[in-house]
Amino acid sequence: MKESPQDQSLHARLEASKFSAGGFLGEDHRTVDEIIVDDERTLDELGVTQEQIADALQEALGKAKAAYGNEVEIRPGVTALFYESMGRIPSPFRGEGVFEKGEAEIKNSSGQSLRVSPLSIHLIRLHGFFQGKGSAYRVEPRDAVAMMIG
Repeated sequence: MKESPQDQSLHARLEASKFSAGGFLGEDHRTVDEIIVDDERTLDELGVTQEQIADALQEALGKAKAAYGNEVEIRPGVTALFYESMGRIPSPFRGEGVFEKGEAEIKNSSGQSLRVSPLSIHLIRLHGFFQGKGSAYRVEPRDAVAMMIG
C-alpha cells in the first residue's frame, strides 16, 4: 500500500528516535494503516472493541501503579507490576500531547506477558494502534483479550 506524505511523516515519527529508543514499529514492515486494519480485523473476530481492551489495560495499569512496586492481582491468574520512570513522552500522532513514562508488566499464570504504558494505552484507545510486531510495547490483541477480558 502506497503511503501519502502525511502517512510517511507519521511513519517516520513512529521509528526509533530520541523520544522512543526502540520506536513504535519494531521490525514490522507494514504501513501504519495495514497494522491498524489487521488488528481491527482480529478484534472483530474476537467481538471486542479497542476501547474495551484500553479500559481493561488502563484499569490494570492503575492498580499496578497504586500498589507502589508490589505485584498486584488484576484478575484470577493475572498479575501486574508497575515500573516507575521519570519524564514524559510525546504522542507520535501530532497534537495529542505528552504522556507520563512508566509501565506495567502484566503476566498470566501461563507465562504470557504484556508491557503497557499510558501512551501505549492511549494509542490503542484513540487509534486502534497496538504498535508494530517486534516493538517493546506491542500488545497482541488476541493475547490482551485472553488475559484481560477473556
